[in-house]
This record gives sequence, structure tokens and C-alpha cells, in this order.
Amino acid sequence: MWNNKEAELYLSTPVLQGNLLFGMTARQKGQFFAIDADTGKTVWQSPGRMGENAAILNLGGKVLVFLTNDAKLIVQPASAKTYSPVVEYTVAASPTWAHPLVLGRRILIKDETSLRSLAIGN
Repeated sequence: MWNNKEAELYLSTPVLQGNLLFGMTARQKGQFFAIDADTGKTVWQSPGRMGENAAILNLGGKVLVFLTNDAKLIVQPASAKTYSPVVEYTVAASPTWAHPLVLGRRILIKDETSLRSLAIGN
């Protein structure tokens, strides 16, 4: 058993890829993290002020998608040794509190007023 005070969870649910656990802590006004699930040691942390909440998706073990409540869709390689997103999109004009849904090669994103269907890359 282990405890990691740097990675306290508030609203978001973490995801596991291999032995890495990815999540978002409320620390520093929202901070993404990766911790070693075997030891509980922090592997990396993002800068702070990422948002109040984020839905995290593991897309096939290669890519993580973070959707923050302020409509930022962040794509991060699951194998990265640091927080190093490859791209970031603004996907709505209002908050995105609902969890996104992957349907084949599309991702559905719900904000306060609409539902969007976006194509997922190659």
C-alpha cells in the first residue's frame, strides 16, 4: 500500500496504462499527474491552473486525452516521461463538465448548450 499526497484526487477519475496511473489533482488549481502504480511515486506533474476538473481517456494505450471543464482538449502521449502534450484544442464556448464518449474514430463532447462530434486523428 502507498499514499501520494502530491496526487490527491477531487472530482476526476484516474486511468491506468501499464503501471502508470494518470489523473488530475485539485492542487495548484488543477494539475495533471502520472504516478507509478506499483510504488506510488510521482513520475511527472503538469503546470498548475489546468482547471477544476478533467475527464481522462486512454485511447488504445498510446494516447491520453484530457478534457478540462473549461473546454480544453489536451492530447498527451501515454509513454511520455514528462507532461508534454502534442496538441491542445478549445472544443466548446461553454464549460464541458460531461465525460466525453469515443465512438469509433469520433469523440462526442457535450458543453452547456450543444453536443459536438469531432474526428479523432489517424
